Amino acid sequence: MFLKTVCFIVVLTVSKIHFSKPHNATNAVTFERLEIQIKKDKPPSHESEWIEECRCVMISDCISDENDASIDIRIITKPDKCPPGKVYCCSDPLLENPLIMCGKVKSQDIDGIKIHSDQAKFGEFPWQALILTKGNSFVSNGVLIDNKHILSTAHFLTSFSKNFSALKVRLGDWDIYRDVEPQPHFERSVASITIHPEYSPSNMHNDIAVITLSGASVPITDHVSPVCLPMKPPPGAVSPRHQWTGCQVSGWGSESFDQPRYPGVLKKVPVPLWDRQRCVESLRTTRLGAAFKLHSGFLCAGGEENEDACKGDGGSPLVCEHNSVSHLIGLVSWGIGCGTPSIPGVYIDVSTYITWIEKQL
Repeated sequence: MFLKTVCFIVVLTVSKIHFSKPHNATNAVTFERLEIQIKKDKPPSHESEWIEECRCVMISDCISDENDASIDIRIITKPDKCPPGKVYCCSDPLLENPLIMCGKVKSQDIDGIKIHSDQAKFGEFPWQALILTKGNSFVSNGVLIDNKHILSTAHFLTSFSKNFSALKVRLGDWDIYRDVEPQPHFERSVASITIHPEYSPSNMHNDIAVITLSGASVPITDHVSPVCLPMKPPPGAVSPRHQWTGCQVSGWGSESFDQPRYPGVLKKVPVPLWDRQRCVESLRTTRLGAAFKLHSGFLCAGGEENEDACKGDGGSPLVCEHNSVSHLIGLVSWGIGCGTPSIPGVYIDVSTYITWIEKQL
């Protein structure tokens, strides 16, 4: 994946992941299956255990303010519980409770290991998830959005929608080839997979899915915690891109499009968000052609030479900050090659699907 070698890829996700680490070969990750799946696929034609005090309030009352201790929009849980026009929020005095925090990072160094500029620190993206078969073959990436649900793209999960018992989700990993992390990772079986009902494999429209984890809720720790979901823009409103800063994509994908190589350590790359019209004009200069239209469920980011997501990054999170809190803005979906100058990668615009996501929780 990224920095100085990254590349977006139309469909990126599925390969063998053996999570192992130097001394435990049963855990190491391999990517042969991903390469096989990519060759098969054609590119696109063009329950909560919160313990805080929460209540339903107007959205305007759910925005934190440094001058009062009311409510924090970042810890909304299951807004569908509330009547129209209201959201489910939790009071500020309990924000330090680890169960209700989202979008907060507490990264740490690992003794004896030098972290390069394009590598994430351990715990820097605590919501990063790996979706694997029970035999540790890599299927997709995902994002922890609460202590029971993973958000991902649909394109490599559709074949498992009726065979989800074959899958598991891993959280809290960093080096997928070696056991060097100071804290252990967690694994959970999959209870269900919900693919967006209007997902189209031919053009990747509505490329989004929600995974419900089975068993006990995921323990929230310094290196495993959910990202915040963005608010759904009001009808007809333009997405407030100006408020987002420090946008980054993270993942274990390939460092090259033509000669895939999977480095093993979680990587990151900064990617600027693109204006929609500029994105369309750029993509029309590619093999997509002058008639290409960008579906409303997509957004564009990147376009910097050798700084992109690539093969094996599908479903990975694009996160941006607002008031020092990380929000999930996009999911890696597809692209034209990887890291091509002035050609952005295409992501699922998470804000477009907030209502649908909430109904699955």
